[in-house]
Amino acid sequence: MRSLVSGLIFAALSISAQQLPKPVSEGAATIARIPEAVSDRLRFVAPLGDFDVSAIDGRHWRLADLKGRVTVISIWATTCGPCLREHPEIQRSYEKWRGSDRIQVLTFSVDSAPGAVRAYMLQKKYTFPVIVNEALSERLFSNIGIPQTWVVDRQGLRSEPFTTWSLGRIFMEAERLAFSKPN
Repeated sequence: MRSLVSGLIFAALSISAQQLPKPVSEGAATIARIPEAVSDRLRFVAPLGDFDVSAIDGRHWRLADLKGRVTVISIWATTCGPCLREHPEIQRSYEKWRGSDRIQVLTFSVDSAPGAVRAYMLQKKYTFPVIVNEALSERLFSNIGIPQTWVVDRQGLRSEPFTTWSLGRIFMEAERLAFSKPN
């Protein structure tokens, strides 16, 4: 009986290992190559609508700024406790990816007062980009509650919202996609 169980476990592990993507070295990181838009981890379901808006730091953002990069988008509010708990991890990822031509972070606040968002960001010393525009956020992402995280692929297709994944897993999958070879 023990050898049967061992054989079944070995067979299951062998099959799983055969289905794993092949690792690829990219600088210091080794990541798995995953076909874009076909990943069993990320599903890209619709083109992101066009937009042209300024963030609270004055930087101008358009849909064209996202194309060619994987973009992790977080939707939040200063009155949302779970949203605020995500911000240290968002800031770490923003700092890690700052200047990358493959991946970036962009956030949308659904607060009605940009001044309150600016004050919060200064108090916490957060520097990730924030667009304060609830109507635009609703148009682009059909807000179903906050916090909400989406991934936009290199072609400008948006994912489904992530409601059950941890933020860490979302960032890991987005990074894996960003550093895989495009189709």
